[in-house]
Amino acid sequence: MGRAKGGEHNRGGRPRAGQEALSRDRILDAALQLVDEEGMGALSMRRLGAELGVNPMSIYHHVPGKDAVISGLVELVFSGMQVHYPDGSHWQARVHAWAEAYRDLVRSHPNLVLEIVSSAAAVTEAVLLVNEPLYRALDEAGLPPAKVVQAADSVVDFVHGFALAEGAQPPERPFDRRELLERLEAEAADKLPATSRVFRALTREESRYDFDRGFEAGLGILLKGIEASAVGTSHVGEDPL
Repeated sequence: MGRAKGGEHNRGGRPRAGQEALSRDRILDAALQLVDEEGMGALSMRRLGAELGVNPMSIYHHVPGKDAVISGLVELVFSGMQVHYPDGSHWQARVHAWAEAYRDLVRSHPNLVLEIVSSAAAVTEAVLLVNEPLYRALDEAGLPPAKVVQAADSVVDFVHGFALAEGAQPPERPFDRRELLERLEAEAADKLPATSRVFRALTREESRYDFDRGFEAGLGILLKGIEASAVGTSHVGEDPL
């Protein structure tokens, strides 16, 4: 059921006295709320009309179609990404800060961000809105252009994958590796010796999975890999030795 009452506006979309006029901003706000609550599959011009209490055709006076709505949502969400870089920070600290900010963005709007990856046009728009600081930091690391792109893609993919796992985990029942160890001890310890040895060595605290700690650990490993990849490569614009 839509949040707006069907009789709020006339069929042409003009508001009654005291009602807010239909506008692109109002349409995008309603679309974002719909996507956040129900996913991209719920987004249609007909459904937007119902949510806004207008004839769906009146929406086309402000946005030409669904693709334009999605483009507007990408602009709305990604242009609001705020990154706080430490003063005088090294490239690793800037990549770290960017990844944290992007994680916050994905967690705020997972239904949008994790769905637009299937749209080349939407991804391109998102990249143009937020990736410049990431590319700049990786460029300053000394990576050649192809590796800058590969490293940036790896950071983004890491955040996307992490956000998927984070969103799927019930907050009332966090993952505890001791349950896995109990299963190993009961059924498969002899068949999975390395897994058993590793999990037996974990402390009680290490057995409990904490997403913030896991994000820091995973991103740290990724940054170490990027740093190692930069060692021995020529900086952009320099001739190979």
